[in-house]
Amino acid sequence: MRYQFTVDGLIYEVSVSRTNDIQLAIVGGASPTFEPKYDPFDWEYIPRVTQDIGTMRYPIRVTRTALRQIENWIGGQRPGYFSFLAETESRRSLYRRVAGNLAARFPYELTEQDGRFFFFRHTVNDRGVA
Repeated sequence: MRYQFTVDGLIYEVSVSRTNDIQLAIVGGASPTFEPKYDPFDWEYIPRVTQDIGTMRYPIRVTRTALRQIENWIGGQRPGYFSFLAETESRRSLYRRVAGNLAARFPYELTEQDGRFFFFRHTVNDRGVA
């Protein structure tokens, strides 16, 4: 799944990899803080900035839009597992709250290790016991 949206001149992308790893990145736009590293030998390369952007003006709008798309993906695909990573210490508290909300809303076990949040679907055996 890939979903792009624009907030304050920056183009964001929520993506889910083949291994159900969710990532939020800046992939384009006009801002002095958007400084991607390009690979001169890969013409198909799309730069992705995933570090914290200190001058982002609308963090709540970005977070809510991304979260809405993640919730739609979880509700529609019902994956057996998924994860996402808080790359910096400043993101961990926000991502911890988001992870708690997702675990409360959907039937997943939540585990956190080194800034990565893992979600595993509750499994029920043939006796109806989890």
